[in-house]
Formats: sequence, structure tokens, C-alpha cells
Amino acid sequence: MTETRNLAAAGRMASESTPIGQLQWRQRARIRGRVQSMRVQPWADVATLECLVLDESGGVLVVFLGRGRIPGIRLGRQLEAEGMVGESRGYLAILNPEFELLPG
Repeated sequence: MTETRNLAAAGRMASESTPIGQLQWRQRARIRGRVQSMRVQPWADVATLECLVLDESGGVLVVFLGRGRIPGIRLGRQLEAEGMVGESRGYLAILNPEFELLPG
């Protein structure tokens, strides 16, 4: 039974989430928060979805390059995202993260 749980968990992101307020540039991190705002911005003439994700400690942009819409991502939705922390227009951002929509 333990082996089955470990195999099932292998598909999920493995590390603990980092409070958004503690993110550092060029650090791989996993965050958990609620989508506060969304907008589609052109990036090199390609539609790009930008989501501001907040937790109790701060906010970070989660950017999906080349995507104008992602089913399930909407205002108020909770998600986990994992990737390298970079920047977009002077703000900390996670570009093209692995993500999981959370219930609720």
C-alpha cells in the first residue's frame, strides 16, 4: 500500500511551498496562492497570460508564455505553481511553471 501512495505522489510536485514574500530571483520555488488578477499581454507578438497570485506574505506574477487562456484558471482560484523565479517588467515572476489547480 505504501508503494502505491509513493507512486501516486510522484506525479505531484514534491517540495514544500515557499511563502511568496520569501521568493528570491533565480531560485526554483513552489508557491501556493489565489489568483488575484489576470490579463493577456503581448510578448514578442504572442498572447501571454499573466496571473497575479497572492498568499498571506505577498504576490508574484505567474506567466504562461504563448497562452491567452488556460482552462480552470480564473479569478479567485487557488493554485500551486513551481518553477524558476525570474522577472517580468521589473516584478518577480515564474515563467511557464508546472502548476496544479487546487480544490475550492
